[in-house]
Amino acid sequence: KKSQEEMTENKTIKPYDYISPGLKKVDAKKFFPHMIEGDTSVITSEYFGKNVPHKWYVTSDFPECGFLNVDEASILYNNALLFQGKNGLEIGSHVGWSTVHIGMAGVILDVIEPMLNHDPRLLLQIVESLRLSQLSKKITLHAGFSPEKVIELSNKSNKKWNFFFIDGNHNQGYPLRDAIVCESHSCDDCLVLFHDLLYPSVAEGLRHFKTKGWNTTIYYTQQIMGVAWRGNVKPVEHTPDANVDWKLP
Repeated sequence: KKSQEEMTENKTIKPYDYISPGLKKVDAKKFFPHMIEGDTSVITSEYFGKNVPHKWYVTSDFPECGFLNVDEASILYNNALLFQGKNGLEIGSHVGWSTVHIGMAGVILDVIEPMLNHDPRLLLQIVESLRLSQLSKKITLHAGFSPEKVIELSNKSNKKWNFFFIDGNHNQGYPLRDAIVCESHSCDDCLVLFHDLLYPSVAEGLRHFKTKGWNTTIYYTQQIMGVAWRGNVKPVEHTPDANVDWKLP
């Protein structure tokens, strides 16, 4: 096992994809023709795991807004498999990388993404990826903001969801708002995944579920993922990359 310092100083180490042993593999890259490996040097946020040598993907139109890496997408897909045929809700889809992974697991998915009405490049890319993955009829896109759109969707059909993926606005207070509205519209058997737990604001969202009596834990990935669950469900197990000296901030 290499130390974090060795990995940082060793310039010969090239980024690579990692998937935990024991998790089912899925290849969604073929549905994203605009997907390229990103340049992490453009990232200025202090909440990005640059010490982790896993490949970071973007599209050429959005070079500073990355996808879940392959490790994180695998965690998302395998947890979503537990809810095949059940209702799921995603807050924040970007160009649909996470969306397609949830859809490929067979979840009946609602997606809330505010930029669908504001950036035609994003809309075109997500529509193209849903078409290529043959998920267009299984996933419903909603332009709007959380928590208002979540409440609207629920009120229209008295709907609740079994599975949530929260990766929306990371500014202070917003992940907590997402957490509160999702918790209040969740089924008895439910699992909630968060991306980017390196952000204190996102960690605050996960803590909300813990204060409500849910089980919570984290996945050691480049951006750290969090999971909350209750009822007759248990999140998948994940083995972190042994080449990384994992430390929480």
